[in-house]
Order: sequence, then C-alpha cells, then structure tokens
Amino acid sequence: MTGEGVLRLAVLLTILVMLTSWLPIGSPLYVLDDLDERREQIGGGGTLEQQCSSITFEDMFEYSSAIFDITISEDWNSAEVEGVAWVNDSLADVVRDALDEYVAAVYPSGDDDWMSTDEREGVRAIASECVEHTLTRIGIRGGSPHRGGVGTSWKNTTWTEDQVTVEEWNLVPARHSEIRDCTSFGSSSDCVEVPVFPDENRDCDTDIDASSGADECRLILWLNASLDLSGISGPEQFTIAYNASNSSNIVARFTFPATADLRLDMWEECEGRDVSADRDDFAGSAPIRGSCVGDGSSTYELIENEDGSLTYIIAPNMPNWPYGEDIFADFTTAPIPVDEPPEWTESAPADGIRFAELTSGSQWVADWDDISTWFSDEAGVASLDIRCHDGEGDIELNRNSLYVNVPGDGSINIFTCEAVDSANQSSGVRSWEIGIPFSVSTSSYDLLDPHPLTLTPSGGWPGLSIWVILSQPGEDGGYQRNGPYTLGQAEVELGIPSSAMTPGEVSFGFEIEAEGVQTSFASVYLNVRKVGEAPTIVVNSEGWDGDSWSMGGQFSDPDGEVVTFEQYIDGALAGSVAVSGNSWSSPAIDFSVWSEGVHTVVIRGCDESNMCASVERAVDNSHLFDEPEPVEPEPTVNNDPGFSLPAMGLPGLLLAASVALIYSGRRGLRT
Repeated sequence: MTGEGVLRLAVLLTILVMLTSWLPIGSPLYVLDDLDERREQIGGGGTLEQQCSSITFEDMFEYSSAIFDITISEDWNSAEVEGVAWVNDSLADVVRDALDEYVAAVYPSGDDDWMSTDEREGVRAIASECVEHTLTRIGIRGGSPHRGGVGTSWKNTTWTEDQVTVEEWNLVPARHSEIRDCTSFGSSSDCVEVPVFPDENRDCDTDIDASSGADECRLILWLNASLDLSGISGPEQFTIAYNASNSSNIVARFTFPATADLRLDMWEECEGRDVSADRDDFAGSAPIRGSCVGDGSSTYELIENEDGSLTYIIAPNMPNWPYGEDIFADFTTAPIPVDEPPEWTESAPADGIRFAELTSGSQWVADWDDISTWFSDEAGVASLDIRCHDGEGDIELNRNSLYVNVPGDGSINIFTCEAVDSANQSSGVRSWEIGIPFSVSTSSYDLLDPHPLTLTPSGGWPGLSIWVILSQPGEDGGYQRNGPYTLGQAEVELGIPSSAMTPGEVSFGFEIEAEGVQTSFASVYLNVRKVGEAPTIVVNSEGWDGDSWSMGGQFSDPDGEVVTFEQYIDGALAGSVAVSGNSWSSPAIDFSVWSEGVHTVVIRGCDESNMCASVERAVDNSHLFDEPEPVEPEPTVNNDPGFSLPAMGLPGLLLAASVALIYSGRRGLRT
C-alpha cells in the first residue's frame, strides 16, 4: 500500500472511531427470553390433569339429555360405565365452539371457528384423557349410613387409568352445506372442515329435506369407561351418593350383583352442595341422615331383574339449576326394622322451658337445622309430620322454620309441639313458653364509649345472665362481646364498652341465660351509630431545595380507617401526596414557574367515613425572583508553558479529517 493509501485509511478509521464513540452502547435491541412451553388445554391455566380434576363430564360437554349405565362388578371393587349423551339444536354449536378452543393448544388451526376432521381426532384424544381426571359425581361408602362430615369425602370413586374412551357422531357433518377443504397449513390431504356456528339455514345434511324439521346439526357422544370403587367391600351395608348439581334430563342406572335380601333402606335429596364449587364436602356441616327436605327435582326407581340383581335408577331433572344437590341412597341386607314411634332427643328443648325474645309479633324460634335434631325415627326426621299449636290454633312451619307469636304486653304465650310418623305414632307433646323478659333503651343515639343502656325487667322472670354484643355488617365491621351482666327484678343502668366499633350503624344483640330459660339470642334495634373522628395530621419537615419546596409528616386515624390525601395550591388541586405507613410527603413544588408572592399550600386527609383534617402553609417564593448583582469577570493571563488550545469538538474534527482526506487525494493525483 502506498503512503497516500495508508494516510487515507488512517483518516477513515479516525472518522469511524469518532462516530462510534458518540453512539450509545448498551443491551441488544432484542433479547430472547427462555419460554416455558407448557400445554394449557381446556381453557388454559395448568396441565391437563390439573384443569380436568376440578370439572365434571357435564362441564366438558353441555348435553341436552343423557343415560348412564353403571354396572357394579361381582367383587364390588369396580364398575363398568356406558353412557350416551345427546346434544341438540344450538347446544351443539356451543359444544363445537368449546371443542374448537380446547384443541387450539395441539392444532394450530384450532380456535378459528371451524371444526376439521384433523381436529376431530385431537378432540377424541383430549376428551378421553380429560374425562379420566374429572370428578365422577359418584361416591360409594360401606358401613353404617351417614352423610359425611369432617374427614369424609364422597368423591371416593375415580376413573380407571387408560380405561376411558369418548366417541362422537356428527362432530364434522360429512354432508354439511358449508363444508370445505381445510385451509390451515399442514392439514392432511383429505381434511375437510365445517363452521362451528352454521348459517341461519342450519343445513348440516344436504340429503335431508329442510321441511322434515330434523335436527341435522345434533351431536351424539358415547362414553365407555371403568370406575375404581375403593370405599366398599361388600353389599351388607353401603351408601351411594350422587351429586346432581346443575344436572337436567339425566338418567343414571346402577345395577348391583345378585345379592339376597338387598334392599333400599333410605333415599333422600339434600340441597346446597355444588360438586365443582365446594371442595370440602360439607367439612363438618353434613346433614343428619334422614333430615333432608328435597325440592322434588329428582326421582328414583328400583327394579328387581330376572337374574336376581337389583337396578337403582335416579333421574335428576333440575330446569332451574339450583346451587347444588346430593342424592343419598342407603342399601342394606338387614331385616326391615320394627316401626317405632318417633322420639325426642337430648338436643330438644326440655318440656316446660321458656324462650326469651325482645321483640313482639311473629318471631323466629328455630329453623330446620335445629328442629331436625329434636327428633329421631328409623325412617328419618324428614318423614315426620311436625305439629305445633298455641292458644290461637295451629302453627304452620314457614319454610321448615318455627315462628311463634310473642305478646307485646309482657304476658307469656304457651305453645306445644310433637312429631307424628306415617303410622300416626306420636313422640308425645312438649309444652313451652315464650315472652319478653326485659326492654332495652338508650339515652344516646351517637355511640359512646362506654355506651349507656337501660334494661327494664318485665316481671315474672327469674334472674337473668346477659351478654351484650355490639356488631356491624361486613368483613371490616366491628364486633365486641361484653358481660355477663345480671338482671333481677330492678332496672339496671349499664355502660357498654364499644372501642372495637368503627364509624357507622351499630347493632345490639343479647345472649340470655337463666334457670328454666332456653339459652337464647335476641336483638333489638336502637338506631345507634358511631360518628367517626377526623384523622390527625402533623408536619415534621418543610423547606426549600433549590427552586422547589416540599413538606412531610405523619398521620393517624382514631377509628383505624384508611386515610387518603390531596394537595391544594391556592385552592386548586395540584399533585399527589405519597403515603408510606403512617408517614406522608408532598411532591416537590417548583415555585419558579409560579407567580411571585405568597402561595397557600394545603394538605388534606380524609378517612373512609369522610372525616377530614388538613394542614396549611404560606409559602413565599419572592426570593426566586430577586435579580443578582452583575459581577465583572477578571482578565486572566495564562503563563503555563504547557498551554494548549481547547479541543475543537466533533464538528471540527470531522471538518479537519475531511480536508486532510481531500488534500491527500489531490497529492496522489499530482504525482
């Protein structure tokens, strides 16, 4: 390379170095994150097993009607299940659409509003695998009959692994009027697809005349599977539980091996549990056997087959889809027990006891959860006729709850109850009393601490032991139980502590105990409210930082409520106040952009009861507008022998380099 060439190369490198030195050097423009490739089927959110384990077959396939045959094996360890479900009319569109979404994680063509023959194979595979992990709705437990409770799960039957097959008919109608070749990349050569939502003609079979009225777009699903039965070893005594939550037009037929003397001992509907919503299976609040009062939405039938086997058929049909329902059937080989009269239990109120109320008129005494514990009968409490009377006549149970009239004049009402079975056998009559033992008044409708209450006895009652309960609605409402206080025959003035209450309405309840008095809880409306107190706000620091001014401090709320802050400058809302724990700080205010003079800065804090407090400061920014005195610069002489000229900067360097490059080029031309 010639000298001129070396010079030109050096100049170019110099320009390149100068240019690149001005460019930012940082992270690459694109960073590829490591992706966790996880299949998320059935709507996303976890593995297939995780998602399917919390749903039922009906959650996957919303069908119009279905029949399931469950045949128990001879050893009572397993059962074979054969099911067929019909999906009619527009419900078929809904199912196709859902399945189109399900297969999207497996087939790229999924979730495109078209169902193809390729996707159909994926549907069959995913559906079979998913059903294997779903809730079966069926529980079978051997031993003494019961309805569950702590430590007892009725979800004790599971699908046998690799023994579940789901088949379909007409998922992709072969003679659909809108059928077309698959358009997705990678589809098989013979792949065809149909829209999940057909047009208004719903012509899913061109061979069928529309005038026939046939449902051409319907689906049929078949289920063939095996169940593992771990909760039973024999037929001597067992219970079948079937959860019928959100089930309509279903027939489930259970066929048991031929067993001598096998019979149904008790059958009942128990309302309230949704198999997919309630994971605790009543969690200790299971109903008492025989106490359930069903809504009549389900029926059952028993068929004795020619081979000596017994078929138990249930038909849940709930068009309104209530929250949930369990159907219990107790089977046994024991002889039919002797029909004995119903009996009072130890949980029932003793004969002659008195009930205390604080409000006159028709008052609630007991609901069915209470009444069902008062009696026992081999046919179940729900089969009994509960008959109650008072001086005015029969007392009808209102929604299975007992309401009794309470006199307002201080007198006592006497009422009686008994239970009668289907053979007209009675438990015997018990007589009770009900009345108002005392009245309650207050001298203040604003809650005080302590709050004054006056209890005035009615007379004719024994000495009472009373707990006073203050409460408020909602999760954040206050609750405070005070007592016990004693009330005899004289009026009592009480001061009730109320420190746990928050601003708002306060309810007063009373737990009443005495000899010969049923322990009772009664409430009375006193129209008492707690008035909130404003928060306290203090300033700990304030001052200037250059052209900006700020302040900060601490706050507290006597009622323990959340406090929100606002900042105002000269009456206008300006900026937000930062809060951390019980500290607050205003934003830095640049007063150089405000007019010269005194400005009013207000920090206002309000709690959840809209009780507010504020702090105010007058800020004078005049000093920011003072003109400084001009200062003449002193001349300087530099005698430093190492003195050098200042750098010319990037533009100068570029210009010099360009001139040098041009000059060197011209020198080369002259040689």
